[in-house]
Amino acid sequence: MSTLISKNVLVDGRRTSMRLEPAMWEALGQVAARENLTIHQICGVVNRHRMNTSLTSAMRVFILGYFRILADNLERRPAASTEESIIHMVFRQTEEFRNSPQQGRYAGSL
Repeated sequence: MSTLISKNVLVDGRRTSMRLEPAMWEALGQVAARENLTIHQICGVVNRHRMNTSLTSAMRVFILGYFRILADNLERRPAASTEESIIHMVFRQTEEFRNSPQQGRYAGSL
């Protein structure tokens, strides 16, 4: 029996399914709530930035990167001084996204 959960998401208006661990779905929901976005919007942003990998794999990397940057910010900076979006920082600091031809485009694509 698989521990992965399949859910349908809309990625730029197209329905697709992703299989993630329950903890990853929960973390994705937390990211969406923190950023005031839907899971579908986040999946679309990640899809536009991913390079040579599946959407599911890119989502795992994104979620990990998001919480790593959040943890780093909590350790090093006062919470109120974060001037740039954590989403932007993930795409800039995570190798899987850094070489994306659409780098920096996420903000206008929500």
